[in-house]
Amino acid sequence: MKQVSSQPDHVRLAVHPTHQRGDVRREHRVGGGPPVGLASDSLRVPPRRGGTRRWWVDLTSAVPFLLGKTVLFGAFMLFPFVYTVYLTFQRGSLLSGLRFAGLDNYRAVAEDPLFRQTLWSTFLFMAVLIPLTLIVTIAVGLLLSSSVRGMSVYRSLIYMPSLLSIVVAGLIWKMLIDSETGPLERFASGVLRLRIPWLTDGNTAIVFLSIVTLWTSAGFYSLIFMSAFNNVSEDLLDAARVDGASGWQILTRIKLPLIKPVMQVVLVLVTINAVQVFDLVYVITQGGPGTATYTAMWYIYQNAFNGGSVPYAATMSMVLLLVTAIIAAIFVGRGRGEEADDGHA
Repeated sequence: MKQVSSQPDHVRLAVHPTHQRGDVRREHRVGGGPPVGLASDSLRVPPRRGGTRRWWVDLTSAVPFLLGKTVLFGAFMLFPFVYTVYLTFQRGSLLSGLRFAGLDNYRAVAEDPLFRQTLWSTFLFMAVLIPLTLIVTIAVGLLLSSSVRGMSVYRSLIYMPSLLSIVVAGLIWKMLIDSETGPLERFASGVLRLRIPWLTDGNTAIVFLSIVTLWTSAGFYSLIFMSAFNNVSEDLLDAARVDGASGWQILTRIKLPLIKPVMQVVLVLVTINAVQVFDLVYVITQGGPGTATYTAMWYIYQNAFNGGSVPYAATMSMVLLLVTAIIAAIFVGRGRGEEADDGHA
């Protein structure tokens, strides 16, 4: 009598060494009987052939779509950057001709006391603008994320200054502090009995420029933070409320830690905006009083277009680019380090 195996029926896959690559055969064993090979087309993996040719076909198909953007990028981004680097090693002017100068421009920038002062003014502007922007825009973004009736109207009003040109915004604020007809000046001197040196004191002028910059950009950053707060999971907030967490604890221990990546992005954007400040200086202070509001971009502009040296201005631009890259790398590195620490914790 044939002995029947007590093992349950099962199906297993086997790849026979004699088969080609990708040939998968299914063996079905019933009881203790011999395996029965069942070829399955759905399990066959076709071998890869003609990889290089397929890559070339894909590349030639993509070239027409990439050509326009590549040309635009090269014409308006890559070529100006390369030409600026070239100018840093030249002396003379674009009209009279350029001559090779080696590293003379970089040595001159390192020894220029006015350029160091402009860097200090720029850092002072950043020290005022960055924390002020983060505090105000996070608070406004938190308010905009709340469910209050008519919130869409408030969002539109907050964003409206961001739609104005920087020049227009500068002119508006300059009229507000006019010594004869400015409403802010009249309120400060008439009601508060204060004589504020809006533009006659260097430090006050830097703070005033920071406030105007915040006014023009607060709507944009506030909407970014509003979106970040709206993306926080309601389940986490409900769980925290059930555990008895207060509103301040929910904000500081749940919401703010969860939007740290957004805060990092805003921090980098505000830093770049602070380093590149030029138009408000041009409209409001013209670098005054004296050279108190001479920012790096304003000094570069003066050298490039007001009788200075274009190669020297290009050299200062490269130094400023390097400083900005270092500051942004520090911010990004610290943010990633905090994320890594949170992950290990």
